[in-house]
Amino acid sequence: MVNNIMAEYIFILGNNAELSRAEIAAVFPEAEVLASGQDFLVAQLAELNCQSALNRLGGTIKIGQGLGREISVDKVEQKIMALAKSGKVNFGLSYYGVKPGNLGLAIKRRLKERGISCRLVVSRDRALSAVVVKKNKCLDFIVVPKWWGLTGAVQDFEAYGHRDFGRPKSDSRSGMIPPKLAKMMLNLSQTDFKEKILDPFCGSGTILAEAAALGYTNLLGSDLSIKAVTDSRDNLNWLLDELALSGVSVDISQSDARDLGQRFARHSIGAIVTEPYLGPPLTGREGPRRIRAISSELEDLYQAALGQFVKILKPNGRVVMVFPQWHLAGQTHQLEVKAVGFVRRDSGRLIYRRPRQIVWRQIRIFEKQ
Repeated sequence: MVNNIMAEYIFILGNNAELSRAEIAAVFPEAEVLASGQDFLVAQLAELNCQSALNRLGGTIKIGQGLGREISVDKVEQKIMALAKSGKVNFGLSYYGVKPGNLGLAIKRRLKERGISCRLVVSRDRALSAVVVKKNKCLDFIVVPKWWGLTGAVQDFEAYGHRDFGRPKSDSRSGMIPPKLAKMMLNLSQTDFKEKILDPFCGSGTILAEAAALGYTNLLGSDLSIKAVTDSRDNLNWLLDELALSGVSVDISQSDARDLGQRFARHSIGAIVTEPYLGPPLTGREGPRRIRAISSELEDLYQAALGQFVKILKPNGRVVMVFPQWHLAGQTHQLEVKAVGFVRRDSGRLIYRRPRQIVWRQIRIFEKQ
């Protein structure tokens, strides 16, 4: 944050909007929400740098500064004139929760009447994607019900792709958590960057990598699989070199999550952020009996892990943890686990899913009593 001047900002949310809203509230607890829709949130908070804020958030696609309540040709024209430099001006309008009109064409005509070379950037969708905005280097005006603004930053899709697909090691069976979700979960932990962050099911090291990218400096990981441990180490070393990060402590070793109390001292960990084993791949033809058998096995693992977490976490430390939620034949199945020694801090509606997925990720947040 730059100063205490209050301003209005429009956050364009990702596909899992409830999770995106929760992340914004965790990172900016002082924000006053003025409006919220299916894919956007308008909030008032102290003046911020849009790009820095978006780099911090994993579930937000764009951030724009609010410019007023009602958009008009005159207002957009004035803004473009104030920002226009020599050469051609590219601009576009992105509509969220409102139907697009002919505003863009009217603005284009007005600008050309003034002798300004311009191009109206459009797409098949109502809103311009982050890819379109970045590749066309255009002024992107956001329009939501009763507010409008100008995009200040778009999600760095290239950086996420590079960290996901450019890393040296990957394993579809042990490390499939998306980097954006990993970042959201870390933010939901609301943990100081100097605290120790532990992922006891580290897989390919995605959560630890996103923690390093965010600025955490004490990273701990473990996994029952020695391959996962090796992969995580290699991926973390690669990332630290790619981002030229220094002063980051990384300790990753082989360990069973059910025996963490033997490796870590009591009350020594600031937060645990993790995605455990979610069960075997499914075809979609499994019946309730098969799902009950899988969930019973996983409940034992999750229950035992939580029993270890409560021992090693500091007071008020948080666990942010993925739980599988199965959606088959119109029915929802999920784990029933008792988190003894914890208070549940999530709404129960924090879901990360993609189209046609059978297993959804439910994010649960536990705080040590």
